[in-house]
Amino acid sequence: MPEPVRQEHNLVSGENSFFRDILDTVQEPLVVLDSTLLIVYANKSFYTFFKARPEELLGKDLSFVRRAQWNIQELRPLLEDTFNGVTCGDFRVACNSSAGGKAFSLHARSLPANGKAVQRIILKVEEAAVQNDRREPGLCDMNYFDLVEQGNDGIVILREGVCVFANSRFSEMTGYPGEENTGRNFLEHLPETYKRMISKRLQKVLRDMKNPGRNNEVEMLTKAGDSFPAEISFSYIKCEEKPLVMLNIRDIRERKASEAELKASREKYSTLVEESNDGIIIIQEGTLKFANRKFSELTGYSREELNNQQLTEYVPDIYRRMLSGRLRKVLKDMRSLRHNNEVEFVTKNGALLPAEMGLSFISHEGQPSVMINVRDISYRKRAEAELRDSEKKYSTLVEKGNDGIIIVQDEVLVFSNTKFCEISGFSKEELLRRPFEDFLQADYKRVVMKRFRRSLEKNRDTPMKYEVELLSKEGTNTPAEINSSVIENDGKPAVMAIIRDITHLKNKEKRLLELIEVQKIMESVIKSSPAVIFFWKPEDDWPVEFVSENISQFGYNAEDFISGKLQYGDVVHPSDISRLSTETEQWSRDVENLSYEYRILTRSGEVRWVDERSVVKRDPDGNVQYVQGIVVDITERKNVKNFMHIVSDPGEIFTPGGDPGDMFNQLLELATQVENMDSGALYLIDETTGDLNLVAHKGFSPDFIKSIRHHPAGSIHKRVMMTEYPLYTRYYELNSMIPGNKPINERLEATAIIPVKHNERLVAILMLASHSSFEIPFNARSTLEIIAAQVGPMIGRMREQVDTHKDMKNLKVIFETIEEIIFVIDNDGCILYANPFACKCFDYTEEELKGMNILKLHPQNKLLEAAPVIADLIAGKVSVHNIPFETRYKKLVPAETRCTVGQSDDKNIVICLSRIEI
Repeated sequence: MPEPVRQEHNLVSGENSFFRDILDTVQEPLVVLDSTLLIVYANKSFYTFFKARPEELLGKDLSFVRRAQWNIQELRPLLEDTFNGVTCGDFRVACNSSAGGKAFSLHARSLPANGKAVQRIILKVEEAAVQNDRREPGLCDMNYFDLVEQGNDGIVILREGVCVFANSRFSEMTGYPGEENTGRNFLEHLPETYKRMISKRLQKVLRDMKNPGRNNEVEMLTKAGDSFPAEISFSYIKCEEKPLVMLNIRDIRERKASEAELKASREKYSTLVEESNDGIIIIQEGTLKFANRKFSELTGYSREELNNQQLTEYVPDIYRRMLSGRLRKVLKDMRSLRHNNEVEFVTKNGALLPAEMGLSFISHEGQPSVMINVRDISYRKRAEAELRDSEKKYSTLVEKGNDGIIIVQDEVLVFSNTKFCEISGFSKEELLRRPFEDFLQADYKRVVMKRFRRSLEKNRDTPMKYEVELLSKEGTNTPAEINSSVIENDGKPAVMAIIRDITHLKNKEKRLLELIEVQKIMESVIKSSPAVIFFWKPEDDWPVEFVSENISQFGYNAEDFISGKLQYGDVVHPSDISRLSTETEQWSRDVENLSYEYRILTRSGEVRWVDERSVVKRDPDGNVQYVQGIVVDITERKNVKNFMHIVSDPGEIFTPGGDPGDMFNQLLELATQVENMDSGALYLIDETTGDLNLVAHKGFSPDFIKSIRHHPAGSIHKRVMMTEYPLYTRYYELNSMIPGNKPINERLEATAIIPVKHNERLVAILMLASHSSFEIPFNARSTLEIIAAQVGPMIGRMREQVDTHKDMKNLKVIFETIEEIIFVIDNDGCILYANPFACKCFDYTEEELKGMNILKLHPQNKLLEAAPVIADLIAGKVSVHNIPFETRYKKLVPAETRCTVGQSDDKNIVICLSRIEI
């Protein structure tokens, strides 16, 4: 087996050294000088870089290199050190003006010759501009083999197909060490499919004694049995009169990956164009050069029929001038038009297709072109026509509605429906063109007109609701509820107000207040009432002077408070204590009546919502003597029969264990218990498409449900349903607003369409109906609107917490394998997650723990101690506590709990890890 060629003597003389061929593959410019500084050799990169030919430079000194001004007198003493065996480099020389005023950096190293004294040096030339502070090794630090070894390509030299030399890069590519490559047949590195082709290429190079004109792509095998794509270039060289073949092998995995990505990208964009819902065409000089499948479908013409045809031939005469002008403008300005245009296309069957087109400037096949997006708007045009027809029906709805509707412009009534005439007692002729304040009781004139003006200034289209008293024609005051918003009337801003007569509700409210006064007087009634009476001292933490016996409904004794053993601040939920801290400040002011809603903890640790109504009692000098308050448990109202609890209690979070479908059905169950309501449906608004989707229903036939299950965003049904304020009407009147509608005979009468909002944005629609009643009473309407007002935040929070639930699922994977107690709680101490080990320790299921306040897991005699500690943990003030836990069966579990405050979906959470103390 022949030994690899590793001669270092006489490296550049003679034709037998294959290293001259290797030097020609080096990308940096290299030049070899003799002792008189005459050029004896330069590689191809040197000639290319200085734009010179060998006959111009060989045998001449450096001054003949035209692109650099070499200072020979300065270089000679430096290079003489190199002749004496001293390695040196990094000389800087100036360029002439033709090279742009750049500078070069030279690196020099001596070359041995037949063991004699140094006769030659080799220089590497670099542009100084490409160097940085951390200088790469130069030729002064390298011998000739280093240049080959540090190349980015594998280099292999073959003699009769057998490897006699391989650099380290080739070893890295194949995984074979250098000694295993030497003497190996190169074809062993190739799969069978490439061996015959490469063998022929090697024979051709040796036969023709010249380099082939192109490279070859192959697969190379590694020692591990893997393969990788490579590009092989062949070079014919001679060494000691023996023909050899040098292979440059480049790893092209990255290039192949890029080509694959480019191909995939082209396929993707081609698919996007072909599968687009819009027609896409490309126009050059008014001629169709491309049309996608959708445009062909819209017009009915095949692509072959459209190709190379004038675009104006497919539009009516009235559009041709406009279309030609738009095309010229895009080509002239070389940019897209900012506004779309409507046009009609003539289809193959002669029909007119209304379309919206957008024009963009592009380059197609090297020529300036116009790309047009064509969108079919026939459905929109039909909808607009239907909407115009339905507007006449809306006027009927306005006139026959149960609420008064007026429009005030420049503070003067410019419109009034019949219902408002009935409420006020005036005819339309008496109402119109009169200042609206003439119909307001004196105490309300300034306030209402100020709100109207402020709404107009801020252009507030969000409805504002407030109560007023109207002056009727007979001079009596009529209590009314105004729901006002800004609209445009005859091109000018105006205020539209929906006015509801609430005389009936006010009378009912008055009777209720009278009843409460009677209940306060009757002690026997107080004892059985949910309203607990307190007398508080005007001090911090609210010391109690008196509390009624029915405090027992929260598990406490009246004596506990009166004796001072407990203060009222001890039972207030830790999350609400700071909010109520301002109450004592209110006592010291001239405020007489106060109202608060907050949470308290029962003796068993249960969280209850209460409504406090307080009256401040003062002595003749104005000093506060005591505060008299009534505390009413409103948890059931907050819960709305165990359903609204999720929405109303800020201390609770909608947990993944709950079924939204069940909750929506419970909502309808609750709403249909309102007077005369026996059927209903709840729609959610799709945030992405704007569609209305039915999510719960009750009391309707299967055929009717099928017909109302889904309303697309652009449908007339959706527009009728998407009212900004509650709509109460007969079902047949609602159907009459939808042209062409053929409803199922469901025999519905009175109907309510109630918007459900969250943060002033529609999120759902509640539809309720009766099969027997022809009208929904006013008190029932108020109840339905209260229910809808509480459902909106629930739906909004459900959507906002989807990401939190995903995060919790990821945490569960980690936490479920840990045999220590792990809780995740929110800012109110409610458990969001408990790992299986915690469920096992406390004898609760995971569903039972979710939503439970963590205080309930502590013994009753430790609740007052645990509450402030939990509050400090949530606030991040402490991180460790040793308060024991209690299982379902009252068994104490001593533990050390460590807590960390974090965030999930921009909400603060606390992760608690408890280690049981043995």
